[in-house]
Amino acid sequence: MKILDDLNTLISYPSRSEDGECCKEALGCVLGLAKSFGLEIKCGRHGDVGIVELGEGEKTVGILVHVDVVSEGNLSLWKHDPFKLTEEDGMLYGRGIIDDKGPVIACLYALKEIKEQNIPLKKRIRMIIGTSEEIEWTDMVHYKEEFSIPDYGFTPDGNFPIYNRENGFMDIELRFREQFTGDVHSFKGGTVTNSVPSYAEYKLGEKTVAFNGKGAHSSAPELGVNAINLLCKDAEKYGFRFAKLINKFFPDGKFASNFTFVRRDGEPNKKEDLTIVPTVLKQEGDVITVNLNARQAYEIPGDNIVAALREKQEEYGYEVFPQEVNEAVYVDENQPWLKRMQKVTADYGMSEECLLASGSSYAKCMPDVVSWGPVFPGEPDCAHMENERQSVESFLKTVEIYRDYLIEEGRSSD
Repeated sequence: MKILDDLNTLISYPSRSEDGECCKEALGCVLGLAKSFGLEIKCGRHGDVGIVELGEGEKTVGILVHVDVVSEGNLSLWKHDPFKLTEEDGMLYGRGIIDDKGPVIACLYALKEIKEQNIPLKKRIRMIIGTSEEIEWTDMVHYKEEFSIPDYGFTPDGNFPIYNRENGFMDIELRFREQFTGDVHSFKGGTVTNSVPSYAEYKLGEKTVAFNGKGAHSSAPELGVNAINLLCKDAEKYGFRFAKLINKFFPDGKFASNFTFVRRDGEPNKKEDLTIVPTVLKQEGDVITVNLNARQAYEIPGDNIVAALREKQEEYGYEVFPQEVNEAVYVDENQPWLKRMQKVTADYGMSEECLLASGSSYAKCMPDVVSWGPVFPGEPDCAHMENERQSVESFLKTVEIYRDYLIEEGRSSD
């Protein structure tokens, strides 16, 4: 099946977010495929964002996708080569099959089918293809410097049905100046800030003390096992303050305990308001840095999280350095384009209700963008996990859903 062949080609690029050149090569692969379909293509002057277009009109419908992926994590836990599409028992395995290379190919084929059917469109449909969604979003900064922003749209980088609200997210570094005695040194764990780390280690003399967890997206830490937490439970016996803090305040690697994060209304936070996960651990000299990835509801401003963490810095001997900060977003569901999306969603047997996403996506970088698919209700959401997968049936169904909506939206006048 050609669509699976093309998906395999894209997945074969090991386009980890930190490898900018490989990400650009993966982008070139997508643009080349789109050109072969007869679609219009453009590439930004920085080479880190691309555009695929179909149709003309005053309004532009955006589809925001990305070709970068997170690290494969613990390779020994994979059933198959993560950078080769493998079909087994009706399931497709490969890094990016749901986040976000599968959706890239699905949307591209949706546009291909619309073009082949010569369906007249009253609007321009624009796929915006990024290369650093999993890290800094500099690709979208460059896009907005050079190109116009779509009127509205979606990013297929989450779950079905429609998610018109997203929790905010932020990365905060806690830097501890530790006293190193004996032979314990060289702490490290995790590779990206938005994933539950599946591996962490330290050195005891020349011996490596390793901790194996289970990777997951940091917005769903309950699906993983945090290797940094496993390390901290062991390392506290050596008197390290970073381990004491993690064990006391983030003992399960899922939720912040014993901290009070004040809401906008002045009340203490509820447990469901906030998730904070230690995702990266590194050592430079006598400084241990722990990155905390927070997912906060609209009710908790990012500044309040930073303030709460600073209350403990003198007691535990660390400094707080906020990194990337993105507040929560909301898209009004009483808009005609979103009503049409709800109708198509219902046509495929899913709820029309608009929901709150705990994760974060390109929906935050442009107004009136919702998260929509590709993971169906009841199916495993294994983004950022080892053995990332989706059924062949579900993957092909996403092509149909996106095609039907884009036809409906492209034909409409409002």
